Amino acid sequence: MRVQRATVVKPRHHVKSRYKLVLKPGPWRFENPYKKPEKPASKPRRIISNALIVVGSALCLCVTGTYTWMYARQGLLLRQWNSHNPAVTHTLTKLSIPRLKLEDVVLEGISEHSLLLGPAHLSASVEPGTPGNAVIAGHRDSFFRHIHNLRYGDDIFVTRGERRFRYVVRSRKIVEPTDLSVIRPSSDTELTLITCYPTHAVGPAPQRLIVVAKLAPGT
Repeated sequence: MRVQRATVVKPRHHVKSRYKLVLKPGPWRFENPYKKPEKPASKPRRIISNALIVVGSALCLCVTGTYTWMYARQGLLLRQWNSHNPAVTHTLTKLSIPRLKLEDVVLEGISEHSLLLGPAHLSASVEPGTPGNAVIAGHRDSFFRHIHNLRYGDDIFVTRGERRFRYVVRSRKIVEPTDLSVIRPSSDTELTLITCYPTHAVGPAPQRLIVVAKLAPGT
């Protein structure tokens, strides 16, 4: 009997392709076929834009310069006060509020110029420490920025010459600019601080913030 030879079949190896298809993620784009191409800005528009930028920069520089000059002049007044020169300390008044960390020289007479340099004393009112209502005003965006934080019982010190008067906050209220009762004479020894309100408003402030303090006993 003739036996046939068996044939061994070897498995075929996977033949790698020379070319590979690689898929990479890309941004999803949706293009509107009906969108019109953007036109470059016209020359007048560019001129107006540049002019607005220049004006805004000039205003910022002006405000920065004004505040720098204002605080520099107040710093000069404080240095004159701290020099203990009798010719200076007898003519200037210093206002100190520990809660607000405020220490400024008060100018005499409420005017646009004096309010730029610091708090100002109303000449028609009595001097601090004497019987009556002593009125001191200040701008809400500079020296009196934080007086809305004063609370009942806070101390306010006023120094003039060799005398130092201690006042204690007794009330705080909001009034209209036409309300002149806050500056009227008083039978008590009072100190009235006035500034515009709201203190952090942008633009003109329609009302007034009034803080009334009375002379502490034994002062």
